[in-house]
Amino acid sequence: MSESASEPVSESAGEPALSTNQPAPPALLIGVRLAATGDAGELFADAKAIEAAGADSLWVDAADGDPYVVLAALAGRLVVAEESEERWTESAFPASRVAWDELRNASTAAGVTGVVLPNDPRLIDLLRNPDIIEARDDLKLSFG
Repeated sequence: MSESASEPVSESAGEPALSTNQPAPPALLIGVRLAATGDAGELFADAKAIEAAGADSLWVDAADGDPYVVLAALAGRLVVAEESEERWTESAFPASRVAWDELRNASTAAGVTGVVLPNDPRLIDLLRNPDIIEARDDLKLSFG
């Protein structure tokens, strides 16, 4: 006897259905704190690379001058953190991939919306490969 077209066919035969009663926790957002000092071209290049790597927001400290002008020039849009209902925390750049994983887990467990990290040359790799814990020897550069 053939199956009728009106009967649903399970693609995962034998596997239990996932419960849809509880929504998945939101992903931890990653913000990057930029220093508004130095070369503007370098700042814009860093911002573009960070955004392409998957950062959720760019942050500029008011101690660096007028952050609103810098942020407006970078993004053309602006959210003032004090007016947001999101819970963000600032952290030092993680010393290792294990520390990165621990920071993300602790922040998620604490109910934090996002973590703001300082801009760092290793940041792009963390953003593009957030779940890789092992050493990334393939990224080492040789200098002559």
